[in-house]
Amino acid sequence: MWKRYGVIAVFFLSVMSLPSVMAAPSKSVAAGDSITMAFGADCTRNKYFWDLFCLLGGDQPEHSWFDGDNYSVESIYDRYKIISPNIAANKKAAESGAEMRGGNKNFAVQADRILAQTNVADHVEIVLGGNDICNRDCADPANCNNPLYTDNEWRSAVQAGLDKLVDGLPNGSTILLGSVPRVQDLRGAGLEKQAENSRVDCENVWSTFGICRIATNGGIMNGEDFTTRYNAITAAQRRYNEILAEEAESYNGVNGVEVIAEYTGEDEVNAGTFQFGKDDVGGGDCFHPSVQGQNIVADIFWQGNPDK
Repeated sequence: MWKRYGVIAVFFLSVMSLPSVMAAPSKSVAAGDSITMAFGADCTRNKYFWDLFCLLGGDQPEHSWFDGDNYSVESIYDRYKIISPNIAANKKAAESGAEMRGGNKNFAVQADRILAQTNVADHVEIVLGGNDICNRDCADPANCNNPLYTDNEWRSAVQAGLDKLVDGLPNGSTILLGSVPRVQDLRGAGLEKQAENSRVDCENVWSTFGICRIATNGGIMNGEDFTTRYNAITAAQRRYNEILAEEAESYNGVNGVEVIAEYTGEDEVNAGTFQFGKDDVGGGDCFHPSVQGQNIVADIFWQGNPDK
């Protein structure tokens, strides 16, 4: 578990030792999905009908790891304001349900939204990819019409968004490519949460609302058992993150834009290797980060942030 206050203490010591000119950007924006929109972050129960009202409320942007203003979350924006009180930030480009590749709110579309804003940002953080796994129905293309994306399909989507951003952002800007989270582990975290709380029934909610069935369905799905799908998701999720790192290196410096991958390898702690536990996911859908989980995401991304 990340020790939030230890991270903050290190941060303050770092600030005290820095020269008077700070590296903070003037405007920071996010591209992302329901994690960035803090979907159901403070929901705690789901077994009875009245428990579901919180979950049905959907996004809770005030609890977002990126710029949430609720006192319970210490967001990236909160941390930047300590360095530079006049910094601007927003996540207007982000939208629940977004993929890196598919749909009408993918990375390339969100890049256009970012570049269309008045006063274009000079720092962009991207957290996409969970839905690129969750919206698939099988691992083997022989078993369904929408299998896990291939390496080339994933890479082309990353490139489509980066092409737009490196062409449109001001010289000296930074792009932080966030890791694809380990969605394959969220079934285990949910089952552990369900086992300790009689007001939480994760399996029912997953089934009823079709939440990431490729990862949460413990039985046979399109001819593939859970172990087969778990292993395939694990391999794909790791490879997607490796591709993010490869593309960041390839684009870094193009048009004077710094492109950094937050993923630092399987042996390092980053968003792509962190395994969420039962307290890190909400009790509404047993899948999205809880308020505690949102704070963990903020800690991890602040650690990988080059502009601080």
